[in-house]
Amino acid sequence: MIGKHIGPFLLQGDDPLMIEAAHCATVRTENTLTHAMLLLSSVGYTSVPVLDEFSHLAGIISMPSIFNGILGDDNYNWDLLDIKKVKDVMAKDVAIVFNDSPFEDILHLLVNSNYLCVTDHRGIFLGIIARKQILKRLNHLAHNFEIYYQVKPRQDKASLRPAEIVSARENQKAI
Repeated sequence: MIGKHIGPFLLQGDDPLMIEAAHCATVRTENTLTHAMLLLSSVGYTSVPVLDEFSHLAGIISMPSIFNGILGDDNYNWDLLDIKKVKDVMAKDVAIVFNDSPFEDILHLLVNSNYLCVTDHRGIFLGIIARKQILKRLNHLAHNFEIYYQVKPRQDKASLRPAEIVSARENQKAI
């Protein structure tokens, strides 16, 4: 559980937490691999969301998935770049959050992803939450929280070091 003062403080920022769809690099399921590769190369991202013709999130495309999609028995078949579609090689099993997902869920999922795709409950792509946005807020928290809040150790935990606190919590759960 995120602390009652920490959570709202982390949500503060000069720029929005979610980068809106209109400002995100995306490709369509029907685009060729050449198109996806050119987009990824030009924007310098490792992957981008893939949308279908109705702006539903369909998956994510990355350079490795493009290269794996044109890999033959012992070499790359470069001609396939203009033949194969993004939908043929994209990753379909991607972590998503909804526009009303709890902040704690977002933090847990971002541990293993550079960004999370945000959709509404119908699957319409709304944008992304980038790990960078969270790290900027964490930096703000680390440097400014004590300017706004008075922080002092709890008497029952004051003598414990952080590792001992975790151990004490685990022992408490075991009881």
